[in-house]
Amino acid sequence: MPLKLSFPSRAHLWAEVVMSRGERVFVATDEKLDTGSQTGLSLEAPELPTGLTCVVTVQGTRPPMTGLKGGVWVKVDEATVARLQSLLGAAAKDEEKQRVAGRTEPRVDCDFPARLTAPGPLMPATVKSISPHGLTVKADFTTAPGKVLSLSVTLPDGDASLSGTVMWVRPELKLCGLRLIGLDSITEVRLEKTVTALSVSKAEALPLTGHTVVVADDDPSILDFLTRVATKAGHRVVRADRGDKALELVRQEKPQLVFLDVLMPGLDGLEVAKAIRQDATLTGTPVVLLSAMGEARLAEAVRSSGATDFLTKPMKLEAVRGLMARLLPVATPKK
Repeated sequence: MPLKLSFPSRAHLWAEVVMSRGERVFVATDEKLDTGSQTGLSLEAPELPTGLTCVVTVQGTRPPMTGLKGGVWVKVDEATVARLQSLLGAAAKDEEKQRVAGRTEPRVDCDFPARLTAPGPLMPATVKSISPHGLTVKADFTTAPGKVLSLSVTLPDGDASLSGTVMWVRPELKLCGLRLIGLDSITEVRLEKTVTALSVSKAEALPLTGHTVVVADDDPSILDFLTRVATKAGHRVVRADRGDKALELVRQEKPQLVFLDVLMPGLDGLEVAKAIRQDATLTGTPVVLLSAMGEARLAEAVRSSGATDFLTKPMKLEAVRGLMARLLPVATPKK
């Protein structure tokens, strides 16, 4: 029986297999496989007509840990990657771009009054963060990724009518992220000016701590949340949405604090934490694991990986602030 790897959407399959060129794809399994051996793998996604089976090469193994299944890292051959590109097409690539949109785009916190105008009846809302092409909206309503919402937002220079596609939802916080669509040039300029003005005013108000924080998570809402909390505290934030990229940034930036999602493409957070601890120049760097697996399992993951502490998802603002205050030393402002 071949191994099986299922993805919730073609965008996720595109991101993990096609964009990585088939390198180090993790497959959870209890089967004992040796590094260098070959085995069958069935790739599944809702948009694929049938499961795609290929032969993969085992690159390494990960033993099971408390709360985490063991498995293998495999290399998918180039022919299969090319076939996936053809089968998934440009739509998967566009969906993946939309899924990660806003991660590097300038985004600032705000508290702009808003009103949902469609679908359904009028409803009060608040825009909690804004970028030139996206919004984080808080409102007491139910929605889902892919839905289109319309709202009226009170910007500093007046009201604006905006529409956007829901990219992510955090129902426990009553938050959703919108990727704006159908922007005319005048509204786009207004949004850019608003973001620039807010960025300047917030930057002038921030204390200069000199601390660098690496945040690594493949969930854009988590990236945005931790980025806002850290930058509000005056810290410089460097972001990654893959474990291998996070490790590269940690080695390059030598940060004073690292947040790592436990499950990420490329390398998982436990592997990154272990690699950090094995680097003589980084052994004292505080590393915080992020996961929804529960406190007992996370505590075990901290012990096994050499991490410093953990935060359970969904994260509370007070918990993040308290942890940063404890792990980051007080620095003298720069002259």
